[in-house]
Amino acid sequence: MKPQRLTELLTDAVSIPSVNPAHSNDPAITHEARFAEWLANQLESRGFEVECPPLMGETRPAVIGRIGPSDGRQLMVGVHLDTVGVDQMTVDPFTVQESDGKLYGRGTSDMKGSTVAFLHALTPERITGLTQRGIGLTVVGTPDEECGTGGAIKLSQTDLNVDDAVILEPTRCRPVVAHKGAHWLEMTLHGRGGHGSEPDAGVNTHHALAAFLPRLFQLQREMEQTYTHPLLGHSTLNIGKISGGDAYNMIADETILHLDRRVIPTEPPEVFDGRAQRLIQDLCEEGCILDGSVKVTAHTHPFATNPDSGLVNSLQAAVEFVTSEHPAPYGTSWVSDASPFSRICEAIVVFGPGDIAQAHTADEYIEREQLELGSQVFARFLERYPA
Repeated sequence: MKPQRLTELLTDAVSIPSVNPAHSNDPAITHEARFAEWLANQLESRGFEVECPPLMGETRPAVIGRIGPSDGRQLMVGVHLDTVGVDQMTVDPFTVQESDGKLYGRGTSDMKGSTVAFLHALTPERITGLTQRGIGLTVVGTPDEECGTGGAIKLSQTDLNVDDAVILEPTRCRPVVAHKGAHWLEMTLHGRGGHGSEPDAGVNTHHALAAFLPRLFQLQREMEQTYTHPLLGHSTLNIGKISGGDAYNMIADETILHLDRRVIPTEPPEVFDGRAQRLIQDLCEEGCILDGSVKVTAHTHPFATNPDSGLVNSLQAAVEFVTSEHPAPYGTSWVSDASPFSRICEAIVVFGPGDIAQAHTADEYIEREQLELGSQVFARFLERYPA
């Protein structure tokens, strides 16, 4: 098979719609199966043994490609197969167009750009070099990363046998060695309804909310002072949605809060949950509400890798060889497939060309310079890992 040029690979990848079905009802552009088939073909053409288990159904498979010895050190490279929706895009989502050194299209940054930069570097000679050094390579493609890392969660529960892992995301070729976890909570306050003209006849949960929120934010401040991380700082709290009540002239008998906490690795999230439940119990004892609850609706784990690990050093050395710059490891607040996969690896790093600031945007792009840099860095990394 004749190697494709880097921009041709990107054009092919972007032309294959793989919108997460939570972001669109159009069957012509949703689901990951088409892109999974493309990735599987790319790996098979390089000699990988590939399977595509229907991890989340026939239209939402995973891709698992393996090559090299199974009894030596095992390196995994992870990509996600889905993108976000395209309804609000101001550029053609599935046709790569270049302007002023920028390549536009859905997935160019997040994260088909990183995928093709890696594949472009994955030549037969570099695969042979890994094999001769006793290293097995596994490339996985996961569905549903954009809506909670569901595919990676399921895949991490299988027998992947991985030592090190590089999760491809746009980091401008700087190693991300830690990120926060996403801990989503639903808090519900229950009261007693009635006519708005007689507010004392009921138990208005919206009124109780006025007392509850200052206490909740005080709890968050106390957590920030107690738990910190050298790269990530402290956990954060965002109230994304407040709902409840029926009409102007009715006493609200239920108030629901949806909270997004981004939790650092050093904080047990159940501490906040338990103390929040205690705050709700205080409202009950004060007669502000009749009942209330705290429910965890979704949780992805944070991760942290030793910034002096061999994997991190290998990536830094590859970047330094190409650019003469030594990139410092850093941490982020956004979540990736590194969250579940970190639980089965000795070391894991999030890494790739492009800028996270362009992910999910209406005019998503990757700079050509970044794409080419990514390919060069991956090439050097594959040639030298685990040195």
